[in-house]
Amino acid sequence: MSRSTLAFVAMMTLLSMSFVLYPQDPANAATFCAQLRGAKAAGQPDCSFSTLDKCRARVRHRGGGHCYKLTH
Repeated sequence: MSRSTLAFVAMMTLLSMSFVLYPQDPANAATFCAQLRGAKAAGQPDCSFSTLDKCRARVRHRGGGHCYKLTH
């Protein structure tokens, strides 16, 4: 195997490993939505929560409602 071929294979191996090791979903961290009690059905839910616990804390603070996972 020539030196350039070996270098190319090593480079491709490192690049493929970086895709496996690097988290692929940091661009869309807000994945949970809160629908507050008493809000109109046509109202927009608050989808700014990165964790279910943060969503539930806001719902409790605001007087009730429910949280759900945003699906794409």
